[in-house]
Amino acid sequence: MTWFLSAGGWHPAPVQLFCLPYAGGGATVYRRWQDELGPDVEVLPVQLPGRENRISESPVFKVVDVAHAIAERIRGPYAIYGHSMGGRVAFEVVRELRRTGRPLPLRLYVGGARAPHVSAPSHFDGLSRVDDDELLRRLAAGGGLPAGLLDYPELVELLLPLLRADLARVDDYRYTPEEPLPMPIVAFSGRGDDTVQREHSAGWREHTAAGFTLHEIDGGHFFLNERLPDLLAVIRADLTAARTDAATRHQG
Repeated sequence: MTWFLSAGGWHPAPVQLFCLPYAGGGATVYRRWQDELGPDVEVLPVQLPGRENRISESPVFKVVDVAHAIAERIRGPYAIYGHSMGGRVAFEVVRELRRTGRPLPLRLYVGGARAPHVSAPSHFDGLSRVDDDELLRRLAAGGGLPAGLLDYPELVELLLPLLRADLARVDDYRYTPEEPLPMPIVAFSGRGDDTVQREHSAGWREHTAAGFTLHEIDGGHFFLNERLPDLLAVIRADLTAARTDAATRHQG
């Protein structure tokens, strides 16, 4: 069972960054991150089941299994980034890590993701319950499909079970209150994102007891593809500050 996709093998670095994809996405969403972030960060894209090299598996997964896989790979200071669906999955993973007494991340980064308690409607809502044609039409209209994908019906047919499973996770998500997380949350909002509004991202401040920052990035819902250097510049600087703060507290 391959939970991680790493372009360069084991990469010894001062801090790890685990990355969770958006609905329908796989680990290769983060294929450029290692080169962009450089040798001071070990980028570990999480390969959820049912996609890419795990396409033969059921795309339905449990947060506890994702949390366990990440916990087994932690070897020092780390952070987690999740985009869209991946943001809420990352949040639930951190809460599971807290419940089981595992080491917690220095930061939780969430991009293009509504805060867990926010249920504001968007044009992606309810997609798991419509027929295939409407699902694909609305995803394409919202920028949720790679350009040209609909020209390959065999590939679309292969991806539909994954899309339906992930969209059902989004549709069926219900927030259960717990204590705010003890690490800072850093949220990213696309200025042109008409799926997740800025105020939906701002709601993440309610879920941390250790400080919240909201950064606006040019681009739409998938600004991690459109404006990757802008996003990673913020993450790189913030991770450096987080490591310095952690080292200072440890020495103190």
